[in-house]
This record gives sequence, structure tokens and C-alpha cells, in this order.
Amino acid sequence: MPIVGAQPIILQASRQFDRRWRHNLNVNQRNTDALVKRRPTGYNVHTGSDILAMLQAMGLDSLERLLEDIPAEVRLRRELDLPVALSEWELVRDVRAMSTLNRTATTHVSFLGSGAYEHHIPAVVDAIASRGEFLTAYTPYQPEMSQGLLQVLFEFQTLVGRLLGRECVNCSVYDGATALAEACWMICSASGRRRIVVSEAIFAEYGSVLETYLTPRGVSLLRATTDPLTGLTNVKSLQALLSAAETAGVVLQTPNAFGVVEDVSGVVSCCRQFGVRLCVSVNPMLCGWIESPGELGADIVTCEGQPLGLPLSSGGPYVGIIACVKSLERYLPGRLVGRVHDLNGRLGYALVKEDREQHVARDKATSHICSNQALNAIRVTVYLACLGDSNFKRLAEVNATRAASLRQQLTSLPGVRSLRSGVHFNEFGLELPIPAPLFCRRMSERGILAGVPVAPGLAGHDRGLLVAMTETKSVDDVLCYVDQAAQCLQESAR
Repeated sequence: MPIVGAQPIILQASRQFDRRWRHNLNVNQRNTDALVKRRPTGYNVHTGSDILAMLQAMGLDSLERLLEDIPAEVRLRRELDLPVALSEWELVRDVRAMSTLNRTATTHVSFLGSGAYEHHIPAVVDAIASRGEFLTAYTPYQPEMSQGLLQVLFEFQTLVGRLLGRECVNCSVYDGATALAEACWMICSASGRRRIVVSEAIFAEYGSVLETYLTPRGVSLLRATTDPLTGLTNVKSLQALLSAAETAGVVLQTPNAFGVVEDVSGVVSCCRQFGVRLCVSVNPMLCGWIESPGELGADIVTCEGQPLGLPLSSGGPYVGIIACVKSLERYLPGRLVGRVHDLNGRLGYALVKEDREQHVARDKATSHICSNQALNAIRVTVYLACLGDSNFKRLAEVNATRAASLRQQLTSLPGVRSLRSGVHFNEFGLELPIPAPLFCRRMSERGILAGVPVAPGLAGHDRGLLVAMTETKSVDDVLCYVDQAAQCLQESAR
């Protein structure tokens, strides 16, 4: 039985819907017409037709429909309050002007160190590493197409192995801190243990990476103290920690955060006594001045390769290096290049090991962040080949001699003394009569980056400063540093 009066109501609703539909259609058509006429402006490269095609692919007829799920109260219904857009050349000009406000090793005389150092880079390094064959090379999965790159990486392994004193070297990882973290996981994997004793005098950034990388894997990091006079890692502290429970190994850094060269041979003896492995993170330049950690018996030697032909680059990209004894080769992350022969007996090169997760079962991979820095490894190779053994040793000697001279002159200033008495290489710790951050700020205003403040928790106060010296600093630079330091300290004495 029909409902009386229903038909007029239905007709009225239908007409209202039709009017709304036609209104929306006209609005959308006007929006679409405007959209089609839209042209690229500034950095918005899509034309109106491009946008319309993308909307149609999503089954939408307007940008408004695309955004309708966003609550109206949170939508900004006006233009952004921004300055007028700049042209490309105007933007480059303004950014360059802003960059002049930075204080860097190119605008100031730099005595910064603590893991990254300003060394001279021969022009041949850039010339060879920037060649297209190396600059754009892909991972050499097909050896028949990549013999040049593979041979250079093999030479990298060979040269670095000779430098660090260990026979097995991978093709690099991200940086020195990552290399040290990977090395710690290597000794954990090899021993099945999850405790590592770490010297408290490693660089703070390295310590943070170790905690980030190893703690989630259930590895406990125990801190060994240092001698308050010499700055060397305390062997008695090591022995106490190693005797308390089963430990995978010990981690040292040399020179350490005080700039002190560690007694690697003494720690090796301690590790042998307790049957654990030793991993040493070393400044590679030190290996041209004294015996390398590998030659002294360290099981794994890691380093940051930046001093070997890489610019400071505001912190990266750098290259991490791991060298180990033969028995730990199967635990090395990343890749190994080997010298091989083809079916016809011809000499060639190929990847002989790459146990990363994309090639093996995830739980059997040696590492999950083992991408290599092949281009920077090539720079290291060219740098070492360019210098040769004798020049590399001479360069290391220059670094050590100039650092000793600067240290002697600075400690002759009133109130300045050595932070620790141990042997130093190319950087050393000072104890200042004023807070180190204040001293660095005053020196920066005079055009000198004076050094890196030592963490108060490590130095025992806020007056510790780590100063680095390389071959790039002249006699005039040294005299200027000493003179300006004296004036800064005199200002505080008034």
C-alpha cells in the first residue's frame, strides 16, 4: 500500500540532489580547467595536465578530493608565509654567503683531531679516483666485466694488510667506529660469548656506536679504567674484569682519547693469559712510526681510513677498515677480493667471500650493515701507493716531531701542563688553567681551531684539551698558536 504524500517528497529530494550534483560538477570542471592551464613554477615541475593525469589514475577528479580525508580544522587554507621564491643563481649566491659564517679547517688554522685529521692529499689521488671507471663503478658481481675495480680493491687489501700487520682485510665498511663495532661482533661470534671489556679511553663517538650496535644484541660492555698519571689502560683493571666472568675480548684505541699511545704488547700478554682476543682501533699513521698492533699480536686491527687520502668533509663519507688473523676470516663482514685463475689459466680477480644477508640466510650473515666504501678505499690505495714505505714512515715521523715541539712550547706557558704523561704521537692532551670550551671559543675568534675538549668525565675536570698536529702545519702556524694561546690565558689572569 503506497505511502500517501511520499512521491512529492522523493521528487523534491531528487531535484535537490541533481542541483548539488550539477553544482559540484561545474565547480570541479572549473577547477579542472584551471588545473590544466597550470604551468610549472620554480621548483614545482608538474604541469596541470601532469597533475590531472595522476588524479585520474587514482580515480579522483580534483585535488580537493585528494585531501578531503584530512580534517578541515588542521588544514591550512592560505598560502605559506614565506619570502618570494629565489631564482637558482640567487639561491646559490645566498647559500654561499651563509657558508662564510662557518668556522672550518679552510677558514681557520686547524689543530682539531680526535679521530679525523687534516693531512695533505696528493693531487694524483683525486685525479685517479675521479676517473669514470672508478667513480661510477657498480658492485663487481660480474668479474669478467670488473677486473679493473677488483684489482684495485685487491691492492687495497694487500697494502692495508701490510700497514696494519694482519693478513685478512675486508673491502671496507662505513667508517672507523662501525669497523670497531663489527670487529667486536666478530669476536663475540667466534667465541660464543657476549661480554667485551672496553678501555674507557676510546673516543666518545666510538663508544656510542659500540653501545648502539652491540647492546641490542645482548652484548655487555664493561669499562676498564686508565692510569690517572700516564693515561694508559690499566692492566690490573683489565685482569680484574677478565677474571670475573667469561669474556669474548678486549677493545683498545691507540692513540687513545688522551692522545696516549697504548701499550699494545702488554695488553696482548694479558689477553693471552685469559684466553681472550684483542681488538685494537688504531690511527693508521701511527703504523708508520712504531710497530703496528697486528705485528704486536692483536687479533683484529681496525682503523678509520680518513687520514689516508680522504678530506675532512665535515665528517664524511669516510672508510672503515678491518684486518684480522686468518682464523677469524670467516667472520669478516663485507667482501673479500681474491686473486684467481680462469678455466684457461689466466690470472684474474673475483669476489671470493661476501657473507652478507642478501646472499645467505639472514641468521647466517656476518653483518647486516656491511655496505662498503669502495670509492674511498680506492683513494686509500692510491694514497699509499703514491707515498710508498719510506715516504709514509717519513711523514709519520714529521707528525710526531712537530706534535712534540708544539707540546713542549705550550706546556711552557704559565698554568699549562700535560694532561697525561704517556707517549704521544700526533696529538696530545693538555690541562689548561681555564675551561677548555672557553679557551677554544677565544682561540676561534682569533682564527685558530685550538683542539677538541676532553670529556670532563674522562679528564676529571673541564680543562682538558686534545690538540692534534699534522704535516700541514708550518713553523709559523705553531708560533702563532703559542702566541695567541698565551694572550688568551693572560686575559683570564687579569
